Amino acid sequence: MFKSLWNRVAGHTPPAADATAAAPPLEPAPVPVAAPVRSASAPSEEPTVEAQLRRALAWRVQVLTDGNPPEVLKSDGPALVELAVRDDEAVVRQTPGAALEALALARDPDTPLHQLSAVFEKDPMLAQALLRLANSAWHRREGDMLTSLPLAVQRIGQRGVQGVLAGSLIQQALCRPGGGYDEQVHRVWSHMQRTAPIARAIATAFRVDPETAFMHALLHDVGKLVLFSHMTTLRLSLKRELRLPEAFFRPLLWHLHEPLGGLAALRWEMGDATAHVIGGHHRRPVPERADLATEVIFVAEAVELARCNTTKLDLPQLWQDGGLTADPGAVEAAIATLPAA
Repeated sequence: MFKSLWNRVAGHTPPAADATAAAPPLEPAPVPVAAPVRSASAPSEEPTVEAQLRRALAWRVQVLTDGNPPEVLKSDGPALVELAVRDDEAVVRQTPGAALEALALARDPDTPLHQLSAVFEKDPMLAQALLRLANSAWHRREGDMLTSLPLAVQRIGQRGVQGVLAGSLIQQALCRPGGGYDEQVHRVWSHMQRTAPIARAIATAFRVDPETAFMHALLHDVGKLVLFSHMTTLRLSLKRELRLPEAFFRPLLWHLHEPLGGLAALRWEMGDATAHVIGGHHRRPVPERADLATEVIFVAEAVELARCNTTKLDLPQLWQDGGLTADPGAVEAAIATLPAA
């Protein structure tokens, strides 16, 4: 089954099995974003972001599934992986057309202010999220509380509007895969919500736009929600709780969430840059060229996890692990200004 999955998603014969591509351990080692060997006949031009993500997905499916023990093959794991590969274009449920239209408007720099404001006037929940962001400590001037949607759009800007809309899409993606997995869905969402303001606060130390970093961080683990959504679909089709060995489930999330998240961003028409960041935010392998957009998410996530687990953040080790190029002194100073967790 898994060899046929490789052929379906990659569109070619899989490479020979590598000794390092055995069944992933409980704490899986990093794997390449794409297969490391390029055919001599491959075209010299850079592949599209979607092609890179599909190649990464195919390679990670192979790494994840090679050499699985019988208990994994007898579980719902193979069916879940097949569903994730086969139905990646479904993204996370059916995204409302209005949300996609609003995102397209927000990405167009020529969209008039009144047209953007009208998007929020049609949806009370979106309007509330917009005003909450516009009146947050990050954007609000002293004594200047806004209640006007056009003024709120003007205050937070085009990238801020994209962040509000992205958050709305993620909330719509929350699902109920059943069993103990429901709580994990909310933990993933909470982690992304906590990481986003950290990314915004430290973004300038990486020379990255703060609102862009906020949006990327708010979406960075959406691939996990994609998998949970597929688990919901599979549970409903089987009409029972899923049987997934923990030793398979954890590597499943780890290996597949980046390319699946990047493909989801493309289906949401959020652009190649956003899909690239989501698809490579763990920086494995380290990019050959400086990639500050992924660096800020890599560090923001590490900061959030250290705070959540009350552990000390080892910045020198972080720089080494991520192959970071940003000024560590500037980043450390930015982290020091974060409010207490």
